[in-house]
Amino acid sequence: MSNIPPLPALRAFEAAVRLGGFARAAAELNVSTSAVSHQIRNLEELLGARLIERSTGIGGIRLTAAGTTLLPAASSALSLLEDACSQIKGVARQLTVSANVPFSAMWLARRLAEFSGRHPETRLNAIIQDGEPDFARYDIDLAVVHVPEHKLRPDDVILLQEEVFPVCSPELHPFASTAVCRCRLLQETHDNSPEIDWHTWSAHFGLPNDFETKIVRYSSFSQVIGAAIGGAGLALGRSPLIDPELASARLVRLFPDLSRPASWRFVLRRGPGRQHRMLDPLIEFLRAEAAVPAMRPIDAYLISANA
Repeated sequence: MSNIPPLPALRAFEAAVRLGGFARAAAELNVSTSAVSHQIRNLEELLGARLIERSTGIGGIRLTAAGTTLLPAASSALSLLEDACSQIKGVARQLTVSANVPFSAMWLARRLAEFSGRHPETRLNAIIQDGEPDFARYDIDLAVVHVPEHKLRPDDVILLQEEVFPVCSPELHPFASTAVCRCRLLQETHDNSPEIDWHTWSAHFGLPNDFETKIVRYSSFSQVIGAAIGGAGLALGRSPLIDPELASARLVRLFPDLSRPASWRFVLRRGPGRQHRMLDPLIEFLRAEAAVPAMRPIDAYLISANA
């Protein structure tokens, strides 16, 4: 144990890196900025290696190779200590999960509530993070990240892959199924996702050269689905996110056997060094939920038509 530095020095180092600066670390630790700097300097002297490169530019600090080696171990050790002390004191330690807006609203939120019901002693905190999650600043334990297949990391845990297919409201279905070229087309703005671009489907449906004028673009998938439910036009739905809407017949598939696999994946990424005791159970729960077969859609129009 003689090689383990003092705890205050490790806390100062971990906080400075996680929060991106000495001043932020000082505020969290309730000490002065010079005290944080002094603790890290002592830590570097004890280890005989520079851990952080100081900078006055954007970002404030940068880890050296030695700092990169130390950070996950320090973060993990401090996380385990915090968890153990919380248990002894009888205080539930918060478990923070992040995801983008559509996934959080349409898939994750309900399941986090269910997990909380099974583990009422766990304090769950769900936050919105689009793109790469900022694990350090927001103290994220687990992030659900939407990434293209070619950018998957070795430590990514694949949660699910979506299927994409045209959907519309039951009221619009009789018209849309026979006159796609005359319908308003609802489209999510998203880079490098050809399967959710109506241009990818134009040849299949025989859309005219001027079909671009029929496209209404939205910045989020939630907007697209809201407009489709309201009967505004055809949307390219993403299952399993829209499975509840299909099951309740608020949306129906335009053609039951027509779909394309999504080129992106939803993956789970652990926060560096995060060791919350409920993190692994949450990951197992979410993977089990993702593995459950989708609910069978109830196509209200087809049922009534065949009655």
